Amino acid sequence: MQSANERQMNLGLLIMRVGAALSQLVYALPRLIDGRGAWISVGREIRFLQADFSVQVVGLVILAVEVLAAVGLLTGYLFRICAFSLAVIYSLYFFNFIHMGYKTLPLYAGALACVCLGLLFSGPGRFAVAVKIETK
Repeated sequence: MQSANERQMNLGLLIMRVGAALSQLVYALPRLIDGRGAWISVGREIRFLQADFSVQVVGLVILAVEVLAAVGLLTGYLFRICAFSLAVIYSLYFFNFIHMGYKTLPLYAGALACVCLGLLFSGPGRFAVAVKIETK
């Protein structure tokens, strides 16, 4: 039986996982579905990767990783890999926004990278689908 403190901790992890994953899905899934034009737009956002790779390919890969990692956060499957992937992507956005001279967008991207790193170290909690299925 879980103590009240453990339930609160697991509920907090659930809220962070669902919040981060849903915000990511709302952003990335429509862009992934929209096709080539949206992929190029996302690929242009990460300027320092443009020299080595096609802008369209960069955008497609970033969006696909964002969507798959968000699904992993929601379900708990491959959780730590997904949390790490999102932390890396948000770090790329952070450094890109700094380079572009934005004032507030780096704070948003940096905060999300820190949330993903926190989730990486804490794990998904007991309320993850993967944990429920694996314990049966």
